Amino acid sequence: MSVSSICRGVHAAALLAFALGPCLAQSLSPSPSRKSPTALAAAHASPVIPDRHPGSAPGERPRLQAGGLSLDESGARYRSDTSDGRLSASIGRDWGSAGGLRLGVDYARLISDTWAVGLNGVAGIEHQEIVLNGLYSPRPDLHVGASLGWLRDTNTYPFHSGPDDVVVAQGSALVRVIKRFEQHRWLSELNASAYVSRARKPDVPDAVMFEDSPTTLRVLVDPREISPGHLQGFNLGLGLTPWSNVDIRLSLGRERLRYRFQDGSFEKSAHTTAGLTYAHSLSDCWEVLGRYDTAAAGDRASFGLRRGSWHLALTRDSGSAGMKARTRLLVGMQTSLGAAPPRCGGVRSRRAAEVHRLDEVFQRPRELPTRALAKVDLTARPSVLATLDKAGLSGATVSATPDALILRTALPATTVLDLLVNGASIPNVGADGHPVVWVQGGALHIGVRRFPNPGAGVGLPAEVVFEVIDPIHGPTLSSATFIVQGF
Repeated sequence: MSVSSICRGVHAAALLAFALGPCLAQSLSPSPSRKSPTALAAAHASPVIPDRHPGSAPGERPRLQAGGLSLDESGARYRSDTSDGRLSASIGRDWGSAGGLRLGVDYARLISDTWAVGLNGVAGIEHQEIVLNGLYSPRPDLHVGASLGWLRDTNTYPFHSGPDDVVVAQGSALVRVIKRFEQHRWLSELNASAYVSRARKPDVPDAVMFEDSPTTLRVLVDPREISPGHLQGFNLGLGLTPWSNVDIRLSLGRERLRYRFQDGSFEKSAHTTAGLTYAHSLSDCWEVLGRYDTAAAGDRASFGLRRGSWHLALTRDSGSAGMKARTRLLVGMQTSLGAAPPRCGGVRSRRAAEVHRLDEVFQRPRELPTRALAKVDLTARPSVLATLDKAGLSGATVSATPDALILRTALPATTVLDLLVNGASIPNVGADGHPVVWVQGGALHIGVRRFPNPGAGVGLPAEVVFEVIDPIHGPTLSSATFIVQGF
């Protein structure tokens, strides 16, 4: 059979390429206990394994101790010998987009009288993040902090060819100076922060889209470019303690956000930021926590309850313009890494400078964005891969990839026999060394972007001669004709 004029007007815009965008290794040995000389003599007379805690009852069974691990008749326990650390673990659920479980961990430790370190980590289906915090305290009332953050955030982006989920990576950095006023009742601190955040441009594959009309079928390629954002900001804050059981923190600042597009243009915006944190300690170890922040990356609000080691929180993150809001419910447990059990909540019990230092490296900096700063680059518009005349398709079905037009005729194609442009046979090899036209799975693939460019405004007739298998007559020649349009 002959399939002539099977598609006309293959535009060479089709030929354009687009940029895609405490160690337990010590041996198990009894721990010495503090005993009087008389007791020591008794011990030599009747040797027993001494108890680590001198206040034990006389009849208590002996205990073996190795570092933080203790063994006795009731089982094994582990406890750190230091009280200058804090650890919190939480589990929750996200609502919005994919949703799913969310795991979190927060850790802080005082490593000297002047240095403290901390870590915040989150792992979920749509969001993974780690933040490292450090604090230097040259004086008990003066602290200099720094934080480094990295996150991977999945959001749905509205491309020309339709919405799709894209993962964007982002790095952030922050420096902060804090001045404490422990002797004042109302004003507890002043602080200033400066920070930056920059998203990384993701590599999103091109997508094919079709425009259908009564007479023609246009095949277009959407380059699907994402423009990463660059954020710079600063803020000033203060802490207030109007009552002994209430802690309030206020902040006000300014942010500048910039997006650069593939055509060289920019989108710039400035935003005023504000933050409010409220902590109210109640009786029986209950504590109410509230927080609200506005920023270029979206508004964030949270409300929580804490009792002793346990806490429950409900948070909402709106994200930047065009993103889906996320709501999450978290439940977690916090413990001190030391011999003393966690204290009840309360501002008065947290006035110690050491606890303040732990707070600074234990809490995630609110200034750092929790969502990726990225948006669709609308200057990267779809290009035409091919324009097909429906009258010439003769029953053939059409599909496409970003690089090739795929024609499936009534009879399966087997081999490409010849390729002609402007009446002359040309080698069936593109500039990249791959075939210009080929057969795969019984369909004819036309690598539109691999044709030689005839020049702007110039159209050359082209024809592909290929073989098909007729179940009655066997191998039969067929052809497809089209126009290669230059650019």
